[in-house]
This record gives sequence, C-alpha cells and structure tokens, in this order.
Amino acid sequence: MKQVVKKSIEELNELLSREKKLAMKDSTILVGEKSNLDSIDLVNLFVNIEKNLKKDKNYDLPFDEIIQNAEQLKTIGSLKVFLTKRFKNEKK
Repeated sequence: MKQVVKKSIEELNELLSREKKLAMKDSTILVGEKSNLDSIDLVNLFVNIEKNLKKDKNYDLPFDEIIQNAEQLKTIGSLKVFLTKRFKNEKK
C-alpha cells in the first residue's frame, strides 16, 4: 500500500503549487484545518488512489467508500493503515 499512496501523492504533487505540495511523511495532514489541501485537491488525491489501486493491485475501492471514511484519512499514515486494513484479505 505504501507504493500506491506514494505514487498517488507524487501525481497530486505534480499538480500542486510549491506551497501546497505534500511531504511524504506519515504525519503529513491530509484532512482538516491544518491541511494544505483544499477539497478539490483531496478529490484528486482520492481519485489517484482509486486509479492506482485498480492499476497496480487490481483492487476496487469505490470513490464513495473513500469519502465515507474520510475521517480515518487525516494523515498519510492513517491513509496507509486504512488501505492496508481494507485490503488485508485480498489477493493480488
């Protein structure tokens, strides 16, 4: 999952201004007042994750499921934990 998250963030960072780019740290805040991202940036990140999960792992994670769990996705670290738990029983 780390590679999917990393790739998705790198793709998002290509679109962001220098001030908004995300540091690749587990503590980097994605959701909330202290986040550098606005709602469109978050949507782009979540779309990248959905796309990369399908492409790289052949996993399906509908966008609406990501949105429903947004509270669990406050940081890069919590995003990785969520994805790992979500797909722990899936096979490649």
